[in-house]
Amino acid sequence: MHILIAILSFLSFIAFLIIRANYTVEAMKNLSGEAAGIRGAIRRFFFKRKANTHPLELIEDPREAVLALMVAIMKDKGDLSAEQIADLEYWAEYRLNYNNPADMVKLARWHVRDHVESGAVLYRLSKGLTRNCTGEQRADIINLVESAAKGRRSNKKELTELQAHTVQQLKYRFGDVSQETHLH
Repeated sequence: MHILIAILSFLSFIAFLIIRANYTVEAMKNLSGEAAGIRGAIRRFFFKRKANTHPLELIEDPREAVLALMVAIMKDKGDLSAEQIADLEYWAEYRLNYNNPADMVKLARWHVRDHVESGAVLYRLSKGLTRNCTGEQRADIINLVESAAKGRRSNKKELTELQAHTVQQLKYRFGDVSQETHLH
């Protein structure tokens, strides 16, 4: 009889361990589900944050940002003409050193397609340009933007009021670049 009790107690111990192991496995499944839920919530948060960022603020290449700003300031006079697009392609190739200037101009036009005025584009791009460019580069950016506003072949050297304001805001946001270029 004592052998039967020993076998029954051994079997009940094994059953107890199996039941406990099932509870442990179930608890681990719940924890991993919760961890996946937390990981998913974090991914959703960062995705929403990036999705809610304005597309102009996602531009990392300063050359691309400058080209978009040039398109915006040229659009202040109205829709871009074929001559203005040719000027942009010229500057993209010879001043910004793009191998595919026509494609980059199309991309810049796409970036600013919804903007009515260049000041809004400048607002979105100035922080990245200030952070990523030296004083000499910022002075060159001001020169390029002013050239774009006037036009490459144009004898008319006057800027519209909106263009003049945007250039003035660009100079203000970049700080006194004339002093910074003399320091380097």
